[in-house]
Amino acid sequence: MAPDLRDEIDFRDILKRPSTLFGYAFLYVLILLVGLGIYYAQQITTVGQNNVPPVVFEDSSSFVEDIPLQRARELPPVDVMQAGKPSEELIRRGSELYAANCSSCHGETGRGDGPAGLQLNPPPRNFHSLQGWTNGPSVAGIYTTLEVGIVRNGMASYNYLPPLDRFALTHFVRTFVPNPPEPSPEALQQLDLTYQLSHGRSVPGQIPVRKATEIVLRQNERSLQIIQAATAQVDTDPSPGARLLRRLARDLNRVVGSFLARPGGVPTEQEFRMMVLSDPVGLGFTTHIARCTQQEWTLLHQYLVGVQADAGSPAVRMF
Repeated sequence: MAPDLRDEIDFRDILKRPSTLFGYAFLYVLILLVGLGIYYAQQITTVGQNNVPPVVFEDSSSFVEDIPLQRARELPPVDVMQAGKPSEELIRRGSELYAANCSSCHGETGRGDGPAGLQLNPPPRNFHSLQGWTNGPSVAGIYTTLEVGIVRNGMASYNYLPPLDRFALTHFVRTFVPNPPEPSPEALQQLDLTYQLSHGRSVPGQIPVRKATEIVLRQNERSLQIIQAATAQVDTDPSPGARLLRRLARDLNRVVGSFLARPGGVPTEQEFRMMVLSDPVGLGFTTHIARCTQQEWTLLHQYLVGVQADAGSPAVRMF
């Protein structure tokens, strides 16, 4: 029997019966979609491919800043009822202070469009808008903002300015506010009561925490070296006292430092025992020290006295 060598697709039959083309329609649609997909992928631009990373402004309220350097000073008393009322002199002084301290963020016209505020989130206050004020646009409200700042919004405190300058700045800022509320005598009296403005006050000096830490570490660098050397000696000493100390110590550095840094050095044996039993973990020991015999307490005390003597000082004074 001769094999059937007809084509898989009989084009003559398709010409006679065009309806058979619908059986192949899905192939045409698939080929068309693939072709369109390839063409679309070739036409995607760099931006369309999302190869350019989006610009995300950092939330300014999350900034962690150290406290500023501040000299000790005396703030003169202020007549709050007088300073709380706007005057040409105060507004002129406030204009100068605003240009020097505020315009970089809030803009020259107070619309929150200053160059330094463009990347802040939330953006600086637009003084022309009455929406969303934390303390309100009253004299007392703006003065409070200048006194304490608004940490969550990235607004710094301006309490380094004298109180009268803060009142001047307050009055100038209120020139941007549409129909600002009139100063309330009750609110001004409460402001005076809160910040003791009519009595004046002494402002203590302060230094950044980071700087203070550096100073303390530098002043006690020698003490720390002595404690580290004493700890290394205990860690390698094969004597019975050292072995006992290592067995009972939870934190050897803390044990050695607790007594070398203590004013007066290691106390008497009885005081030493009472001191350790009152807070063994806080002094670097394990709780097993409570089960020591009298002989072990004596050995431990004598060994720490010896470590103190080897350190070259009755007590290493720290902080």
